[in-house]
Amino acid sequence: MKEIKHFINGEYVESASGKLFDNVNPANGQVIAKIHEAGEAEVDAAVKAARAALKGPWGRMTVAERTEILHRVAAGISARFDEFLEAECLDTGKPKSLASHIDIPRGAANFSVFADLVKNVPTEAFEMATPDGTGALNYGVRRPKGVIGVISPWNLPLLLMTWKVGPALACGNTVVVKPSEETPTTTALLGEVMNAAGVPAGVY
Repeated sequence: MKEIKHFINGEYVESASGKLFDNVNPANGQVIAKIHEAGEAEVDAAVKAARAALKGPWGRMTVAERTEILHRVAAGISARFDEFLEAECLDTGKPKSLASHIDIPRGAANFSVFADLVKNVPTEAFEMATPDGTGALNYGVRRPKGVIGVISPWNLPLLLMTWKVGPALACGNTVVVKPSEETPTTTALLGEVMNAAGVPAGVY
């Protein structure tokens, strides 16, 4: 039976505890996969990898370089549309007619839209008078916040997960994602797309 593993530091790994639980299709009650249960060890490993990526290749990239990669992620989801659609429908029990028009297209668009958005966000600068008459220049500096924890719900697993991951990565952060234990498949599948798009290990 298919196993859904943790995607940590660019690789799929089993749970340190060895614990697995059933992934059930709510439409028919059938067990469709076994899910590796995460614990403290997996969270620590993911955060450590995310911090290393932030201090390493991802943190050194320019906005243009990051956004180019995120466009490749969006294209990668679209190229594997049928796989993502099948996974989302089995996990959620949704009809394909719904997921094919909303969940998967918007899941991909969340990367390209936010990638384009950050390229055009202005940074303000203005002069102001000071008591001593020398004047001062005030300006904003945009920097990543760091490692972002992302929790996504069961009802729109890919769409709402990428709605958070897309802007976080576009702004230069790294993420540790905790999907719903009921619908983790597209979150795991996205790891393959991230690797193929050239996202450095640990970023996602």
